[in-house]
Amino acid sequence: MADSMPYPYYRLDAQGRNETGFTLTIRVEEGAGGPLSGQTTQSLLDDVRVLLAGYDPDATTSLSRSEITTTNNL
Repeated sequence: MADSMPYPYYRLDAQGRNETGFTLTIRVEEGAGGPLSGQTTQSLLDDVRVLLAGYDPDATTSLSRSEITTTNNL
C-alpha cells in the first residue's frame, strides 16, 4: 500500500508484547490556510505516537518519513 501513496508519507510503528501492535501509514495534507491552530504536522504525529504508546507501558514506537528528492545533473 505504501508504495502507491503520494510523497511524503509517514510510517508509525507501535509494538507491544507478544507480537501485538499497529503499523500506520499516514499522509498528512495541511489545509489551504495551514494546519489547525497550535498544531504542526510533527506535533500531530507526536500526539498519535504518544497515544499509541500510552495503551501499553511496554510498547515501543518508531516513526519514519519517506520522500523523493531529485537533483538536476547538468
